[in-house]
Formats: sequence, C-alpha cells, structure tokens
Amino acid sequence: MDSDDIPALSSDTLAALQSFLAEKQELDDRFEKLKENAEEVFQSNQKIDMSDFQEDWQLSQFWYDDATAEFIARRALEHTNEDDCIAFISSPTAYVAFRNMAPERKNAYVFEYDQRFGLFKDQFVFYDFNKPLDFARAAEMKGKFKFIVADPPFLNEDCLSQTMKTVRWIASKDAKIMIDTGAVMEGLAKELIDARITGFHPAHRGGLSNEFRCYSTFEDRSLQWV
Repeated sequence: MDSDDIPALSSDTLAALQSFLAEKQELDDRFEKLKENAEEVFQSNQKIDMSDFQEDWQLSQFWYDDATAEFIARRALEHTNEDDCIAFISSPTAYVAFRNMAPERKNAYVFEYDQRFGLFKDQFVFYDFNKPLDFARAAEMKGKFKFIVADPPFLNEDCLSQTMKTVRWIASKDAKIMIDTGAVMEGLAKELIDARITGFHPAHRGGLSNEFRCYSTFEDRSLQWV
C-alpha cells in the first residue's frame, strides 16, 4: 500500500487521542509515585485518593463515587468493633474509603484480582472469583468475618454465585453482609445469601447504564429494606 493511501487522523481525532494518552500517562505516574511512597503514606496515615488508581475496564472496574464509598465504609465502621474482621470483596473503592476513615483498623481486607492493590500488603488478598475458595489464608479466614461487602465484577449469575461461595466461607455466624450489583440479580441475591434489596442506590463516578442496587442481610437507621 502506498503511504498516500493510508488514512490520516483528523486534527480533532488526533487531538483527542493525544489528550487521552497524556491523561493516561499522568494517572500512571501518580500511581507509581503512590507505590514508591506507600510505606511512608501508610505509616503517617495519609489519606489515599482512588483517582490514583485508573479504572481498568477489561477487569470491569467502575469506581464508586465518594458518597457511595463513604456510605458503605460507614456501615462497616458502625457495625464492627476494633478487633472484628471486615472484607471488601471486589470493592476496592469502599475499602480505600474505610481505610481513610479508620487507618488504625488492621483487620480490614481488600479481596481483589488487580495486583496494584497489593501495595496494601497484609491487607491485600489476591482474589479470583473463578476460584472462590482458592486464596491465601483461606483456611484461617473461614468463619472469621463480621462484616462483608461484595461487588461482583461482572453482571451475571455465575459471577454472583461464585462470589457468594467466598462470602459464605469467610462469614461468621452473625456476619452482616452487603452486596452491590445489578437490579436484575435481586432474586439470586435472596436465594444465595438471603440478602434483601434496600433503598440505597450505589452510584459510580462515570455512571453505569445498568440499574445498580444494594442488597443486605441487615438494616440500620441509614440502610432500610424496600
């Protein structure tokens, strides 16, 4: 093919591409800086900004907005004591919000496939919902968690079912559980874990086309069943 036959990008398209690449590079640089300074950040209990973690759409990552993340984190904080174990399964936004609220709480864990969250070290559990009981310290974590937040990354029955296997494995007998997923999963959430739909509508920074709902096994003054 002659070089003259190769289609050229319009000036507007080229400018948009350059802007996208520049923004991506900036986000990559911010994460690398956080990674390099992680020890200092954690020791000084500095707050962490989820904007330092770029969403990876191939992993179906859609971060909550600040109000949603803080609402979920507040539920976990209010329903647990200092020594209770808390799990955030495929819900790193809520985990970061909780960590910012209570950095002294070392029994809160983020179960996540994305290895970037490994910078949280002992509080990070590499997690693949396709292998719901195959994760580090699975045996010692059985039945230990008093509060669990789960946000299955994909909107289908298999992903929710597999994630709930993990939830049932780590949940204590009196565990309080929140599930954030699509409205179409209402029946399955009730069947699998007896979680009921609530009036809380989780929201995401970039918005989602699917109707997103919160299901829970408990109520409180801020979280009520419909």
